[in-house]
Amino acid sequence: MLIGNCDKVFTHYLLPANGIVKDVHLAHERVVMPDVRFNKYYRYEELTSILHSYAEEFPHLVRIESIGKSYENRDIWLLTVTNFATGTDTEKPALWVDGNIHATELAPSIVCLYLLQTLVTAYGTQPDITRCLDSRTFYICPRVNPDGAEWALADKPKFIRSATRPYPEGRESNDGLIMEDIDGDGRILLMRIPDANGAWKICPTEPRLLMRREPTEIGGQYYRVLPEGRIENYDGVQINIQPPQQRLDLNRNFPVMWRQEFQQPGAGPYPASETEVRSLVQFITSHPNITGAVSFHTFGGVIIRPFSYHSDQEFPVNDLRTYQYIGQKGAEFTTYPAISAFHDFRYDPKDFISGTFDDWAYDERGVFAWTVEVWSPQNQAGIKDYKHVEWQREHPLEDELKLLRWNDEQLSGKGYVDWYAFEHPQLGQIELGGWDTM
Repeated sequence: MLIGNCDKVFTHYLLPANGIVKDVHLAHERVVMPDVRFNKYYRYEELTSILHSYAEEFPHLVRIESIGKSYENRDIWLLTVTNFATGTDTEKPALWVDGNIHATELAPSIVCLYLLQTLVTAYGTQPDITRCLDSRTFYICPRVNPDGAEWALADKPKFIRSATRPYPEGRESNDGLIMEDIDGDGRILLMRIPDANGAWKICPTEPRLLMRREPTEIGGQYYRVLPEGRIENYDGVQINIQPPQQRLDLNRNFPVMWRQEFQQPGAGPYPASETEVRSLVQFITSHPNITGAVSFHTFGGVIIRPFSYHSDQEFPVNDLRTYQYIGQKGAEFTTYPAISAFHDFRYDPKDFISGTFDDWAYDERGVFAWTVEVWSPQNQAGIKDYKHVEWQREHPLEDELKLLRWNDEQLSGKGYVDWYAFEHPQLGQIELGGWDTM
């Protein structure tokens, strides 16, 4: 599990509470690095082992604890990172960092691991990080939703939004298509079904891609496109996409501007009803030294600030200026635009999102909190000046061609699966393929 080691000798200055500067010499400290790869997603047991290894190898900087249990009784691990020789974690201003609250958004857990690795390896050699850990605390929760992540990483994955608890309770299974891996290759792709009335046709310049059929177009080969899956009680004609039995969205369950299910899908039966959310709320509430928060999500390549449910006109002026200044710095560091959730990240222009972590942290705890959607394949492919939500609804064929070229050149074609024949147990001969997002 542990590989690589080095010996480090360094001297730095500490400023204790009494203001007397002391020269602290940490001599010949042997550092054994955990074996962590940042190009893979870890299952729960392996991630647990890695996190504990950091605490074992860097006891002067890292402590680990479970702040709660998930619905399926997995630990929600939290790492406290600071130089404990300069004071306890609660004596210092702290930054909260979390990731992977949504089941398939796995990259944020690796982002948290990378942050942890950077902090412990740069301590004592990089002045800014050394000063940070001497005078500040980081609370890092790499995987808020361990159950959902396990479902996503299973050999036969399942696609759900967040937690695995059935919700709404008592809802019986409906007829229709259930998204799942039907050919056992560990992926959930798209199904391309020949259909004279289908809305899609093969792109003439790039046969791997599909494009919309013109309304007056007839006489060609057309397709119906659906998510990969099986169909319950198929009548041979109609196919409805069945919503999963697990419809919770943990990032709609926080106790701020909480709304019922008919207003905010996935919100849960009451605020902080879910153990994963309640664990975060209890920890942050009991640690008033937390002054900032970052919740990592994926994807989009944007830095999102509150409010989700108010326009900027409702913002306290000085707080808005602070958010804008920090956002400007974040944009400079990452190239991600800093945007308002209300003005720039609404799925429905006539509605708003409620019950989110960053709104709760800011509005209820006075913590400047951000949601960072890491990674943008669009930017990587050279697609600029797009709005993430609108682009997901509709985008030009040229953008799809750019993404495919980027996939071929940078990913060796691994991100897109060319269509291949499959005998579906209910639909007969179809094809599977498309972007490998799961």
